[in-house]
Amino acid sequence: MSVLRSVAASALAVSALTVGLPVSSASAADAAAGTPAKPGRASAVTAELSLDVTLLNAVNVPVDVSLNRVESPAQRDGAVLTAKVDGVDGGRPVTLVKAEVGRSVTKVDDRLASASVKLVDADVHVPGLPLTTLLGLEAMSAQASCPVDGQPTADVTAPAKLTVLGRSVTVGLNSPTHVDVPAIGSVDVEFAKKTVTSSTAAASALEVRITLNPLNLNVAKVDGTVRVASVSCEKPVAAVVPAAAVSSPPASSPASPAPATAQNRAVPKADGEELAYTGSSGTTALAAGGGTLLVAGGAAVWMTRRRRAAHARHR
Repeated sequence: MSVLRSVAASALAVSALTVGLPVSSASAADAAAGTPAKPGRASAVTAELSLDVTLLNAVNVPVDVSLNRVESPAQRDGAVLTAKVDGVDGGRPVTLVKAEVGRSVTKVDDRLASASVKLVDADVHVPGLPLTTLLGLEAMSAQASCPVDGQPTADVTAPAKLTVLGRSVTVGLNSPTHVDVPAIGSVDVEFAKKTVTSSTAAASALEVRITLNPLNLNVAKVDGTVRVASVSCEKPVAAVVPAAAVSSPPASSPASPAPATAQNRAVPKADGEELAYTGSSGTTALAAGGGTLLVAGGAAVWMTRRRRAAHARHR
């Protein structure tokens, strides 16, 4: 009987392992999948000039100058007060932007992307007009904010005082302000140009389109755009893990189960009895374990009877 008990115990252990062994699931790999986090972005520039300068000898000189252009998450702060350009005045540098206060700041973290510009007592010049200020302003600012869980916003503050080519100008809120100066050219000034979407925001406190024919300083024509206090931002996006990967229980086998049909879906006999809709049930699992025990028990009985017969022959 000791042999029978030993074999039965071994069979029971094997059977238990067979029934209760956890099976890895393909959904475990899917749990790690999802939408990766996307960092926010922000940019700010105190003043930016994009000009096409035509010299008297018909040579075109593109002029692209920025004062305090900063971007996040890389660069975060800028406070330069002058911007110069070479090549349009016989090799001598020309100061295009000068300010008492000029500061651009951007910030980005996992909750917010923001940008701001502050400009105080600034003068903007163009090639060909060394003694005439294209734009003169006392104070101006712009801000853009893109929170991860809110609506982006963009705001600008009108300049306390603005002059265009030496003339005092009041900018319109709904349409560009046109300034025409004889023997010099024309300037269109647009205030508070803003664009806001569900994930981005951008604003330029002043956007100035110029067409000048100064015929001075070896310059025949100047066309282009000047932007003052420009900001933009894009909200950060948090990482997303699929809900199914978090809440779905593991599958009962590594292979994808066949769709449940009338042929392969077992009808549950009682609460908690069915294991999965693949034709298997709790009764099936128990029957498999019982079959293992019967085979092991039969083998034990056969071995016992053989030992007894051998013992009888040797008496």
